[in-house]
Amino acid sequence: MDRRRFLKVAGIAGLSLMAPIAVRDRAAVAGTNKYKGPYWIMVNAAGGWDATMLCDPKGGAAMNAMSVDQAYTPGMIGSVAGSPIKYAPLSYSSGSNLVMTAETFFNAHYKRLMVINGVDTETNNHDAGTCTMWSGQLSEPYPSFAAMTAAAVTTAQTVPLAYVSNGGYDQTGGLLSLTRIGGPQALENLAFTNAINPSDATQGSYHTPNTAARIQAVQLARTQALAAKETLPTVASSMNQLYLAHQANGGIAALGDELKGVQLVTTDDFPDLKGAGGLGDLTNLMQQAQLALLCFQAGVAVSANLNYGGFDTHSNNDQQQTRQLMVLLRGIDYLFNQIDAMGLTDQVYVVVGSDFSRTPYYNAGNGKDHWNITSMMFAGPKIPGNTVLGGTDDTFTSINVDPNTLKPSTAGERIQTTNVHIALRQLAGLTGGTTDIEFPLAGDTMPLFAG
Repeated sequence: MDRRRFLKVAGIAGLSLMAPIAVRDRAAVAGTNKYKGPYWIMVNAAGGWDATMLCDPKGGAAMNAMSVDQAYTPGMIGSVAGSPIKYAPLSYSSGSNLVMTAETFFNAHYKRLMVINGVDTETNNHDAGTCTMWSGQLSEPYPSFAAMTAAAVTTAQTVPLAYVSNGGYDQTGGLLSLTRIGGPQALENLAFTNAINPSDATQGSYHTPNTAARIQAVQLARTQALAAKETLPTVASSMNQLYLAHQANGGIAALGDELKGVQLVTTDDFPDLKGAGGLGDLTNLMQQAQLALLCFQAGVAVSANLNYGGFDTHSNNDQQQTRQLMVLLRGIDYLFNQIDAMGLTDQVYVVVGSDFSRTPYYNAGNGKDHWNITSMMFAGPKIPGNTVLGGTDDTFTSINVDPNTLKPSTAGERIQTTNVHIALRQLAGLTGGTTDIEFPLAGDTMPLFAG
């Protein structure tokens, strides 16, 4: 049974493999056909961020529960000079350490950013919101867009850890196996399972290269033979995932080499944050970004999920959202800077979104509840930067747009997550392909990324 047959028979088992488990040697890296892009990073702000405290600012009056925002007035709304991008005038400090201001972030990155405001998720349910934000469909088991981009590449090329995830919506629809990212030492151990000590090549290996190759061949043959006898969809799906993992061969060793000597980033690596307390979540977000980019640089991954929570603010909305949003922006700032430093600017796409947004008024606990209208941010080589599409009125209600020109139109339509994903699939070259046909989306094709 070949790989294409496995993909056809695969059901949805929910199985997630950490990494390929076949025996590998460093020598296997030679001649490895590394994947060279494009790459996709999905940044999930879990819980439902308040878009009016980010890139769709409104302002309001303090102590007024019916204001869209109490944290700032309309006259305080910030904007990038010569740009349509506006932002809420927020900042966050940890003790005496200034973590981030919205002004700093948007002025630094506006040239690469597209903002879409007024996106209608059609739900205020967390599960449905997360699903539609990252797949374009309100209910499972549609694969995430990141899974689809990775699967499209692996039909023609073996990419060992094609889809890596730190959480969020990462359903694969049975298209490929999912890899949960661990620390670099764990990945190195997996990359060189035949090495006695992956950190010390002088200690040798458990088997000779020829013996390791024979073990691997037997593993693959046995997996194929077992799968050929299976008729139960769930078991067949599991066998498919195991087959894909075994098939990756020595390619993951390239990642092991990339990780050699790498130290995980922490906030202490930045002079303005050194010694700041209470920023473990920022360190974690930066490390997620660091490992994803190392996977890309090694040519062993196509797409990655980064996940950062704390946005379900049913109480103390302004205080909590300010902190979480500024930490999120500092993490994305690190991501963008690393992309540039690694020479991947022309290869990496970044999509940032959340389950939905928060109500344009406050509840009795000075929090905000769930609201179906939200915003998204995008960056990448074919993303028209310094751009804002869509919008909302003063009551934080979506403004309809003409589906062809994207100009405001009372006779037009709301931009929905379905429209966004149809456009993303088109941008990624998935339109009309096997997975696009297998997992269709109903809606207009809007020229969101046409430039």
